[in-house]
Amino acid sequence: MKILLLEDNETLANGIFKKLQDIGYVVDLFFNGEDGLYTLETSKYDLLILDLGLPGIDGIDIIKKLRSTKKNLPILVISARDKLDQRILGLDTGADDYLCKPFELDEVIARVNALLRRSRNQLSNIIKYNDLVFDSQALILKKENKIIELSKRELRIFEHLLLNLNAIISKENIVEHVTTVDDEFNPTAVETYISRLRKKLGNSIDLKTVRGLGYMLS
Repeated sequence: MKILLLEDNETLANGIFKKLQDIGYVVDLFFNGEDGLYTLETSKYDLLILDLGLPGIDGIDIIKKLRSTKKNLPILVISARDKLDQRILGLDTGADDYLCKPFELDEVIARVNALLRRSRNQLSNIIKYNDLVFDSQALILKKENKIIELSKRELRIFEHLLLNLNAIISKENIVEHVTTVDDEFNPTAVETYISRLRKKLGNSIDLKTVRGLGYMLS
């Protein structure tokens, strides 16, 4: 899953960024509202973590612009604005959750996981597919209770296909969901990862190539 983090406190931002990356999320980080809004308008994300007091564009204005277009993007506000009326404003404007500073990083992770589960209408982090069991939070794939050794990128590609079951997903779409803005990753490299998934997962998956369009996990 891919997350955009907008926070102008570099120490806090880097702490959240590292924590999210360590557990396997793909994360883009910006420190001002203008860069963040532009990225939201040009890229796709599964969740936004947003500080309200951003330089350039206020977080509330970002929420308003988002909710006029990308209505379903989950938004977690992290803010020093801890007054009740400010929390109500953030939620009424369109935030899905509101966390007041200071907080523990583990609570941010817990709320991120909960929002992502809710956005996918999942009651847990466990997704079953044929004889495979995928834990989207721990980023672990098992078969017959044995862990299948996959790289983080292989796991993220498999997860993206799994969350879009029976849909044709282009190479470009896969790249957009498993890379950050700073990654140098050619869409043709997707073929290599797909080949590895087929080899490692064998008959457990039905992964089709749709010529000229992309891939489909059935």
